[in-house]
Amino acid sequence: MTNSLKRLLMMNVSSSIIFNYMGIFINLFIWEKGQQIFDVAWFNLVMFVAWGIAFMYGAKLLSRFTIGSVMRVSAICAGATFILLSWVHVEPKLFYLTLIALPVGITNGFYSAAQNIGISLFGKGKEFTAFFSATNVFGQIIAFINPLLFALIIQGIGFTGSFLVMFVFIGLMIVASYYVPRISLKEASEPVFKMFGIGQVFSTPSLKWMIPSLIAGGFFIQFQGIFSLIFTFSVTKDKLSIALLQIMYTAFTVACVFVYRRLSRSHRIHDSWWLTFGMIAAAAGFLLALFPTPPILIVSNILTTVGLFFFFTIWSARQFIATNKLSPVHQARIMVWRELILVFSRIIMLALILGIANFQGFAFKAVMIFSFASALLIPYFSKKAKVEEDIAPVVHHSPGQVSTDIADH
Repeated sequence: MTNSLKRLLMMNVSSSIIFNYMGIFINLFIWEKGQQIFDVAWFNLVMFVAWGIAFMYGAKLLSRFTIGSVMRVSAICAGATFILLSWVHVEPKLFYLTLIALPVGITNGFYSAAQNIGISLFGKGKEFTAFFSATNVFGQIIAFINPLLFALIIQGIGFTGSFLVMFVFIGLMIVASYYVPRISLKEASEPVFKMFGIGQVFSTPSLKWMIPSLIAGGFFIQFQGIFSLIFTFSVTKDKLSIALLQIMYTAFTVACVFVYRRLSRSHRIHDSWWLTFGMIAAAAGFLLALFPTPPILIVSNILTTVGLFFFFTIWSARQFIATNKLSPVHQARIMVWRELILVFSRIIMLALILGIANFQGFAFKAVMIFSFASALLIPYFSKKAKVEEDIAPVVHHSPGQVSTDIADH
């Protein structure tokens, strides 16, 4: 691995610590203000609106600047987030939540654009294989250590103290952004945003079936994502216990990775079985949530975590198979639309969740049924896409030339 890729790895480690913290502890900070599902849902809804806009703008910036520049803007927005959290407290609460959610969404949107479009588009070869492997290892380590570390910090010096600690990692992001590979789209012979209409990007019958699959998947992922946090927050108010529960859920995910890889290599179990198993596990977890006592909510989260892992793994793999023969520029266009469609469907789901007051009411049951019904449609969409692909193979486009500079500095 070259020195520039090692610096990119340092960037990913720093950003992963920040995003892991944001995903757990900012939501917990908001939950503790009133323990209202509406507050957490509103924060996430505004965040995803800002995320989608920032992602689109960040993708366009990559046509003029390198990923380092876009990542630097992301880091600055993260700094703005923690400044607001530390020193700004305004009323009404809805305005305050919106004020926090906007920079969080912009932070995620810009970084996601640089990471997903830049690295995924140009991340080829043995050096990047080693980079992705190291990224996965560090990601798992962070998922274990980060919640526990910051739970202890918050218990010791409070939320405000933990917000200030985050500036250390923001500083590392800014420094690393000057040394990451100088990847950009500005010299591409075929601009990403040329022929960018949704009908032009999803240009084959098989690709068109990816659109409803993404919408349905976004509904399911968002419902599970927000309620896994809220269930955990409802079990206990102790931050250390919340961190330990998050670590336990991560441990189950790692165990699923091990089991899946071991059995998949032997080809003893077909991917369709894993998808079915994942959906059954998630369904069982959702049903248990109708009886919201602390032990049952913990079991519910374990089942939905396991279910979502298998669901998301197979679902993402099938999308990769559908697009991996396309040109790099066409893949980038699909990646932008994929992110925007997922963000759109997440926003719709969060808008529905705004009406949920508790886990026993009709609204929760109705949204849960809608979420799971959407997930049940995904195997049908995948089957239709495969049938269309068998009938009409993908037409290959000539790959665009890209500008990359990953030389050893």
